[in-house]
Amino acid sequence: MLVKVDKIIEGNKVRVAELDIDNYGSVIPLRELELRLPEDDSVIRVLSSTQYAAIFTGSEIDGGADTIILANSVSLDELNEEKKRAIDAMNRK
Repeated sequence: MLVKVDKIIEGNKVRVAELDIDNYGSVIPLRELELRLPEDDSVIRVLSSTQYAAIFTGSEIDGGADTIILANSVSLDELNEEKKRAIDAMNRK
């Protein structure tokens, strides 16, 4: 899932906004989530050094807090490339 990192809370949780990219290349916030961080600090280091990230959780998120198992930083250039792909896909339809 693509997220915007808002705040790391108490060292063991993070507040994020789940994002989507529509067919016109607009970034749409879907919902606010508070997720648990794993015991090791690799995910914390990634999330504290980036504004956007692709994250993976241990299971589906249905309103309850879940633990992030993997996080990859997403740069603004990468985000803009995804937006361009969404627009190109719409234009091909």
